[in-house]
Amino acid sequence: MGLKKKKNVIILTLCMVVSFILYQLYFFLTITAEANNRNMVIPVHHEQRAIVHLRSEADVHINDHGVIKGVFYMHMPKYRPDINNKFKCLKSEQKIPFECVNDDYCDCEDGSDEPSTSACVNGTFYCDTQHRKKPIALLEVPSSKVNDGICDCCDGSDEWLFEHTVLLSQSNAEHYRYYVSKCPNKCKI
Repeated sequence: MGLKKKKNVIILTLCMVVSFILYQLYFFLTITAEANNRNMVIPVHHEQRAIVHLRSEADVHINDHGVIKGVFYMHMPKYRPDINNKFKCLKSEQKIPFECVNDDYCDCEDGSDEPSTSACVNGTFYCDTQHRKKPIALLEVPSSKVNDGICDCCDGSDEWLFEHTVLLSQSNAEHYRYYVSKCPNKCKI
């Protein structure tokens, strides 16, 4: 390869590396700016929604923000397997294999092993939009209402399985619902 070609390859490689670093910096600054300005724990990025179809079956319970659907943001560190690949139930000392988390079967007495499903009667699903300063009671629904065809969360995150089917919308001030193809985001930020 001639000297001119080597020089062109080096310049092209440097341009690609600099572009990648600038993109990562922009992405990081966008996340921190949105989290600070809107009091959202995890911001929504439209670019991430475009690549959701690339997920595997194992990622079905991971939301657009990269966290397990239905988990309260303060409890996220507890949803990691321990050294023995076990999950400890949140309100008891019971441990189950981590593969049993979100397997649509209630293993923990408190229902904490099924945050993304409606398997546990006493479970709680936390909506994707979570605020640090507002009452959490407004942003959680019973697990029995997850994927039931009715939009209960203000952001529609409780209907993640029925993304493009006919759903009943959230109730409004007049307390009537109407059919929609996707739950609208009505969270007041």
